[in-house]
Amino acid sequence: MQSKFEFHGNSLETWNLISTKIWEDANEAQIIATYIANLCPISYEQLLQDFEKHKQIIITTTFKDKTTTFKELLEFRNKLDTLESTLSLYSPGSGYSVSLSKNPSDMLMWSHYASSHQGYCIVYRPIDGYLHQCPNRTKQSLQVSNAHSAHIGHRFKVNEVHYRDQLDAIDAFSLLPCHFTGYPHLPEPDRLQYHSTIQNQLLTKNKCWEYEKECRLLLPQPSKYISGESTYSNLQRLFYYDFSQIVGIIFGARMSEHEKETIREIVNLKLKNRFANFGAPDKKTYVFDFLFQEVDICASSRTVNIRDLELNSMGSTLSPGSEYYARQLKKWKEFKGMTIESGTFMDESIPL
Repeated sequence: MQSKFEFHGNSLETWNLISTKIWEDANEAQIIATYIANLCPISYEQLLQDFEKHKQIIITTTFKDKTTTFKELLEFRNKLDTLESTLSLYSPGSGYSVSLSKNPSDMLMWSHYASSHQGYCIVYRPIDGYLHQCPNRTKQSLQVSNAHSAHIGHRFKVNEVHYRDQLDAIDAFSLLPCHFTGYPHLPEPDRLQYHSTIQNQLLTKNKCWEYEKECRLLLPQPSKYISGESTYSNLQRLFYYDFSQIVGIIFGARMSEHEKETIREIVNLKLKNRFANFGAPDKKTYVFDFLFQEVDICASSRTVNIRDLELNSMGSTLSPGSEYYARQLKKWKEFKGMTIESGTFMDESIPL
């Protein structure tokens, strides 16, 4: 997952500015700038990936008609390493993401992502467009290095993925410091639009994946230039969700009865604990009913049909057939839940 950053063509002047920050010799700086400018347009990723090869070519080109000392050659090589390190320091991060879907009834989705229908699907309910971390295990920030921590916040925005086959390249020079490139500092509206463009690319996939109706939670990669570090460990990237926003489980068509029963036991225990602890006087609490469903595969059409099994409503188990069940199921499908605030219970639509 990475935005498309590209060093554009007609960039000799900019590469000249960059190279003269490292090379005092104007002729050598010109050779470097001309060589790299001739590679453009080229993606940031590709330039870094092939940089070792380019260094060898640049050294050969620069010194092929010269008599030089080992010291001079080493100094030149070190400056090329400095250029590479600078580009690496400001290179775009890929970031981290969690993929969700708004399409629980697609045959391919169940085949690919649920172990050929042997798995299950968890139904989440966003609140104001966000999924919240577990209140008791919230990570507000993550440590990147000894002197660098990144703010995370207590919730993650649910972002819809867009589908198109071509991405417009973002100017890769915009990632480098302005004193290197000669670019002006962006005014605030332009800066916000710039970051919005980057995020939109992180939320874009080819049209062939459109059937997935994907949504993503994004965790930005920390900037490497702050401390030289730009990654989180697997443990750091483990976040605990707020169980109150899980509102359903869909069992796969080939899931074993033993596994279904195990999940039921876990869910019912968590629901019981939730009802024992909700309604704290100092905060607003949202309570949703919980729907158990199961997938059936139609033998003739080979399509997926999702069948309702039972609904847990405020601690009571409701089975299909009763008027009360139908009424509560309608509320569930309309995204309605119970809002509890200062001891007052309100049955209302909760914004997605």
